[in-house]
Amino acid sequence: MSKSGDPSSSSPKKTSASKKASESKEKVASKPAAKTSKTTSKAAPAKKAPAKAAAPAAKKPAAAKPSAEKKAPVKKASPAPAAGKAAVPAKKAPAKAPAAAPAKKAAAPAAKKAPAKPAEKKPAEKKASKPAAKAEAPKKLSEILEEERKRAASRKVTNPIDAPEIQEKIRELIKLAKEQGYLTFDDINDSLPNDIVDQQDYEAIMDRLRSMAFDIIDASDVDSYTDRTRINTEEEDEEEKLEAKMDILDDPVRMYLKQMGQVSLLTREEEVAISKRIEDAEQNVQRCVHRFGFIANAYLDVAYRLLDNEERFDRVILDKKIDSRERYMKGLAQLCAQIQQTHQDASSAFRKLYRSKEAAKSVKARQAEFDKITGVLVKLFGRLYFKHKVIEDFCSMIDEARDRVLRMQKKVAQDPSNKELKEHLAELELRMWMTADEMGEAYQELRKWLREARRAKDEMVEANLRLVISIAKKYTNRGLSFLDLIQEGNMGLMKAVEKFEYRRGYKFSTYATWWIRQAITRSIADQARTIRIPVHMIETINKLMRVQKQLVQEYGREPTPEEIAEEIHLPVERVRSVLKMAQQPISLQAPVGDSDDTSFGDFIEDKAAENPMEEASFSFLKEKIKDVLDTLTDREREVIEQRFGLRDGSPRTLEEVGRQFSVTRERIRQIEAKALRKLRHPTRISKIKGFLEMTES
Repeated sequence: MSKSGDPSSSSPKKTSASKKASESKEKVASKPAAKTSKTTSKAAPAKKAPAKAAAPAAKKPAAAKPSAEKKAPVKKASPAPAAGKAAVPAKKAPAKAPAAAPAKKAAAPAAKKAPAKPAEKKPAEKKASKPAAKAEAPKKLSEILEEERKRAASRKVTNPIDAPEIQEKIRELIKLAKEQGYLTFDDINDSLPNDIVDQQDYEAIMDRLRSMAFDIIDASDVDSYTDRTRINTEEEDEEEKLEAKMDILDDPVRMYLKQMGQVSLLTREEEVAISKRIEDAEQNVQRCVHRFGFIANAYLDVAYRLLDNEERFDRVILDKKIDSRERYMKGLAQLCAQIQQTHQDASSAFRKLYRSKEAAKSVKARQAEFDKITGVLVKLFGRLYFKHKVIEDFCSMIDEARDRVLRMQKKVAQDPSNKELKEHLAELELRMWMTADEMGEAYQELRKWLREARRAKDEMVEANLRLVISIAKKYTNRGLSFLDLIQEGNMGLMKAVEKFEYRRGYKFSTYATWWIRQAITRSIADQARTIRIPVHMIETINKLMRVQKQLVQEYGREPTPEEIAEEIHLPVERVRSVLKMAQQPISLQAPVGDSDDTSFGDFIEDKAAENPMEEASFSFLKEKIKDVLDTLTDREREVIEQRFGLRDGSPRTLEEVGRQFSVTRERIRQIEAKALRKLRHPTRISKIKGFLEMTES
């Protein structure tokens, strides 16, 4: 205790005590500040630090008291008033050195008061520490604070929904929504992890799901939502079907292809069956047509027109049924005479049969006679070898006859006592070789077989429309639209149906291909060009074009007409004319460039039009010549104008001019020579010398 009162010995002890105090402060500052609740109380533990430092010293009896004595003067020497107050518990600690626990308890109340003025204690302690310790403690503290700031910033920047596990859950929810068509809040809550507690993160996930155009509903509304969705889907499907139908109606090609695809293809057996149906129906049509008495006149009318060359032979006659056209034409006149005679016999036989209906005994005999004559007549009709199309044309005559009979029957029914109407109806029945009632039955039977033939042909045509499409595709971009090519091919297909012979054994598609191709190529030749070119020239042009393409591949350039002529074995002039003929015409109204202001015709020179510059030059020359001629006498000017035709463009001879002036031709020659000499004078010729180059050109 005596040593602590010596001032000379207290200064080194103070220095050592201040060093220990600063070291204890550094230890306290270096501890992590994780416990944020007691940060303020541990900021400046001035009393506690010396007590902790004294506790280990108390275990050593020799050093316990000196350590306490060293701290006491440090507290007293502190000029700050807070230091004096804080030193009070420090004095009690050395008094009861063996009991360290009371010292700590005494320090606890001081530590509670310390937060009231923490700033006053730190400067006092910093003043007691060395400059190196001052710089090192804040440096470590700043590093710790910087790390905490970085960790906090990273927590703020990183979005929880961007985490891989969250993204995987969102993908699973999207997949579930595609399968169900909707999402429920329960599905979302079950899929998301439990660590997402922030409302902003949850809303971000919901926004992400809503952006995928999925409906998010409550689990209790699933049934009503599915019913409503089903109804809406059905309505949308109906609207789409209606729109598709309207689109098909707007596009004729699509409508045609859709209808075509609904018909299945035919097998070989089905083709034979349809062909037999067509053949049977046509035979029955002929049988029904031949029952009408006036049909003989229709046959004879066509035959006579054929004899007079008013009808095409190939349009009327079946070529495959006759051996020679010349032989057929020679026997046609005699055949017509036989038909006419037989028709008269049949008419008289029917007249007898018609009038003898009341006498039952003679009916059978006369009916047999009539049937025999009509049988002969039908055989004569068969020898004409008319096409079935010609016989179908006779049906229009039958329609007219039926209409007349129906009108007459209606008039007779309205006025049964009118004998004139009855006689007229009887004449119609005699002309048709049947009564009105029988005609109605025959007409209905005829129409039935016509419908059957038409139905069978339509089945054959509709089943092979795909064949027309496949062939027409090869002839596009040749001057005709695709629809026109299809229509022309269909016409060839219908002709193939009429000419098909199933007994030959080949399939219909094999036979129809040639007719379809022929119809399409013929239509291209006839209709593709603005200026029609004959078919035989089309074939020549196509052959020349093929040779030209071949020579281009061989020579690598466009061949000359001479090279083409040598290859195709035609004269050079012929090749030039064919090449010129093959050029495509262009419209004079075709627009030039992107704008529609100018047309191609604006750039074509009009050969018949006069050149404006030449016309102006000649007009100016005429005025100059008139001025020069005005310098001559009247007789000289008149002679020059008539001799060179300056007035009307027709020059006159010396005698013609002499007769006009009543002088000799010699005198006119002298006057002309004198006038020309005057015109050659430099003063006159200079006026028209500039026009000399124009007249020479």
